[in-house]
Amino acid sequence: MNDPVTSPAHYTAHPIEIINLSRRLCGPLAQIVQYVMRAHLKGEELQDLLKALFWTDDLLKTMARETVTLACMDEPDFTPSEFTRQMTDGRGRIIRAAWAAAWARDVPTIWRCLEIMRNAIAAEIALMEGGE
Repeated sequence: MNDPVTSPAHYTAHPIEIINLSRRLCGPLAQIVQYVMRAHLKGEELQDLLKALFWTDDLLKTMARETVTLACMDEPDFTPSEFTRQMTDGRGRIIRAAWAAAWARDVPTIWRCLEIMRNAIAAEIALMEGGE
C-alpha cells in the first residue's frame, strides 16, 4: 500500500527500503543514496541525479578539509549477500560504492569508493543529456 507519508512508493519500490540504507549512513552519503535510488521513480530523474552529483562533489570537498563520519550505525538489518544480490543494476553499483565508502576503514579506500560513485553518477547524467 502506498502511504505518501510513511511508505511512499518511491521509497519502497526496491527490495531493500531506502530508509533501511539511509538510517545507517550519515549526512551527505545518505542524501546521495536516497537521490540515486529514487531518481527514476519520481519523474525527476535527471534533477535527482544532478543533486546526487552535487552531494558527492560536496562530500569529496569536505573530506579534503576535515574528517567526516559516513556510517551512523554499524549493523544493517540485511546481510551483505542480500544487499549485493539486490543491487545489481547501474544504480546498484553506485549504491554499493556508497556502502563500501561508509564502512571503509582507511582514507584511500573511502576516496576511491566515492570517486567511483561520482563517476558512475556523472556518466549516467551524460547519457541522459545525450552526451557520451
